[in-house]
Amino acid sequence: MKMYLASPLCWGYPVDEVIRHAKAFDFDGVEIRAEHVELYETEVCSILQAKEETGMELSLHAASWDLNLCSINKGIEKQSIKETIKSMKLAQQLGAKSLTIHPGRHSLVDQFQALSKQKLIRNLNYLAEQANQLHVTLSIEQMEPIKKEFIATPEATNELLNYLPETVKTTLDIAHIPLNQKPEHDFITLQRINNIHISDSTPSTYHVAIGDGNIQFDGIIEKLKQTNLPVVLEGFDNSHSLDVLKKNITQLKAFQLLRGETFENFSYQ
Repeated sequence: MKMYLASPLCWGYPVDEVIRHAKAFDFDGVEIRAEHVELYETEVCSILQAKEETGMELSLHAASWDLNLCSINKGIEKQSIKETIKSMKLAQQLGAKSLTIHPGRHSLVDQFQALSKQKLIRNLNYLAEQANQLHVTLSIEQMEPIKKEFIATPEATNELLNYLPETVKTTLDIAHIPLNQKPEHDFITLQRINNIHISDSTPSTYHVAIGDGNIQFDGIIEKLKQTNLPVVLEGFDNSHSLDVLKKNITQLKAFQLLRGETFENFSYQ
């Protein structure tokens, strides 16, 4: 197992600095959020320099905020495809090992469901072709079971994979699994996993710090220790003190998923 840091846990810093922080905290790599690069207008060369300095591995989470690959609105659908391809090109430039994308969702809860699925399959096949040309591995994230999301279980995700080439992989997000289910079930059931996201969740909030939620981690932690897949610590921390990140790291060390020294050795301006 390799432990990655998702860049939004250092949202108060540009991505090149996030990579250096990840190295200081003994992560093996960073999953960069495309919107994070865009917000700070960080140059690719700066990110590559930090990557070379630290030896960090990189993956990328495609732009997804405000987007929907199977929107009934054709303008939103087209822009979502365009933004995903833009993320692919960024992944190629950065030498990112994988590109996680959100699969799209229904525009209305109880209407156009067949059309949404048709659009999604068509657009994902097109994106898979583009990814292959760019030598980028496309990974579809299993979403949370909320209104409008329909790729939110291993069974639904596996069914979608039947319509897509073998080159398309999946991202398992532990925080998206219902709290009354054991995460290891989805780990075993979901096909083509090449990336895993880890954070905690409560009945009302996803992606809280590990230990602040209600996920039953015992079984899945043992599975993670045995896998060769990257495990990405997710969450959001807009502070310069990185308190949320540090709380997560304390739990990762308790789970023996992350090595490293104490926080007293690290200082941030």
